[in-house]
Amino acid sequence: MVMPSSIPKCYHVLQPCTLNTPLFTNNATKINIHNISIRARKIALSLSATYPSPIKQTTTDDLNFEDRATRIRIKGLVHRIATLSFSNNKTQMLQILEKDPEFQTISDFNHLLMALVISQELDICLSIFAKLPSFQLVPDCCTHCIMIRCHCEKNDMDEARRALDTALGKGFRPDAATFTVLINSLCKRGRVNKAREAFEAMGRKGYEASVLAQNCLLKGLSYVGKVDEALEMLMGMKGTSLEPDVYSYAAVMDGLCKVGRSGDAMELLDEVVEMGMVPNVVMFNTLIQGYSREGRPMECAAVLELMREHQCVPDYVSYHTVLHGLLKWNEVQAALGVYRKMVGLGLEVDVRMMGTLVRRLCKRSRWKNSLLQDAYDVFEKMKERGSVVDQRTFEVMVQALCVGMRFDQAFAALNEMVGLGYSPEVVTFDKVILGLCAEGRVDDAVSTLVLLHASGGIPSRFSYDVLIKELNKEGKLFCACNLFGAALKLGVVPNREPRLNVMGWEELEVTRVS
Repeated sequence: MVMPSSIPKCYHVLQPCTLNTPLFTNNATKINIHNISIRARKIALSLSATYPSPIKQTTTDDLNFEDRATRIRIKGLVHRIATLSFSNNKTQMLQILEKDPEFQTISDFNHLLMALVISQELDICLSIFAKLPSFQLVPDCCTHCIMIRCHCEKNDMDEARRALDTALGKGFRPDAATFTVLINSLCKRGRVNKAREAFEAMGRKGYEASVLAQNCLLKGLSYVGKVDEALEMLMGMKGTSLEPDVYSYAAVMDGLCKVGRSGDAMELLDEVVEMGMVPNVVMFNTLIQGYSREGRPMECAAVLELMREHQCVPDYVSYHTVLHGLLKWNEVQAALGVYRKMVGLGLEVDVRMMGTLVRRLCKRSRWKNSLLQDAYDVFEKMKERGSVVDQRTFEVMVQALCVGMRFDQAFAALNEMVGLGYSPEVVTFDKVILGLCAEGRVDDAVSTLVLLHASGGIPSRFSYDVLIKELNKEGKLFCACNLFGAALKLGVVPNREPRLNVMGWEELEVTRVS
């Protein structure tokens, strides 16, 4: 009887970091050939296992990814899978693959199964695996490892665990990477107790626990809010062969910040620095998000400065989170400073946050007039970018410009607003009319009244009062009479002696004839 030859098994391809990073797109014209070759070479360097004697056997040379012919074959296979995926006919795809004469050995089918998993054709992968007996083939250790990953990708963790139990029951020794994949997937889905069981099974099989597997558990514990357990586990790693790395600390810091313990997370960051490790941008962003949740926006801004001290360049997420926190907790001037930094760096600020900043600056400009120009600059920047400025931001900007006696800009913004199809509140028109009349620009004020009519609004008694009075002053009695008649026709009764109050912000009534 011929003894079974040594069959390689998948290793690097099953690392947790690759679970959500497919090597190939579904676009047949954009296959990442370079990554295929690199991944194939990694697999070849780490494969070794034995399996029960199948009816058809292979040799180690069949899985030699350093061989050029083998690499070309794999590339062609992935290309075909991507092409067939566009047909949306899964039955046809399965039939074509099953009848292909290229697939004769378990090694051939392992290539196919792994290519299907990477291409996210998970149902077809399961179908072909189920039909292996019809090809007179027996799954080997590599096959079972691939299927564990397939179930993890499908978010079917019970089946993934059963696939592992099946492999162990057949006497296979799945490598540590396969256990780590399972642990990582369980933790991502909040099933920390099951992940611990897999971790313990890994130890019983004689595998040394890796920092990667420990980090998966740390993330899982933090994810479900068991931060004290995660912190205890982190401290237990210190001084052992599994010395924690920056990712270990980052996982626990994230858990602490999510439960409102950002101060404890900052202490862990200090510990990272003391140990000589270089904190990464993820750690700092975690702290920023934590402080923001806790209503401590100025500490968010302080973290940005701390990043520069540690030569860590803040990214878009850093600035975006800080700006959001400052606006949320009404630290307007600090938010303006962060906004300017983002613009200076060429980072695109979210249009909703720009609108919030404009409105907050307009409100503050009543007490600090210099902020009005800052608000107007942000407002103009929104329009330059082609962003759709919302109606509320337009109205607040127009009213703030009126208070700041900048009626030309207010009149232009009001016209632009109506041109965009908005229907401004009557009070917004009233303020512009009042301001234009105060400057003696009664013709522009009448144009504003006409604009109000055109937008479907009904002018208030206040607007008619002011305009009729100004027209009388200028001796335009005919126009004043026409305007008075138009008011009566609409059911609005003007006062005989309206009062002019340029700075008034009170709500204005519309009086109708009963």
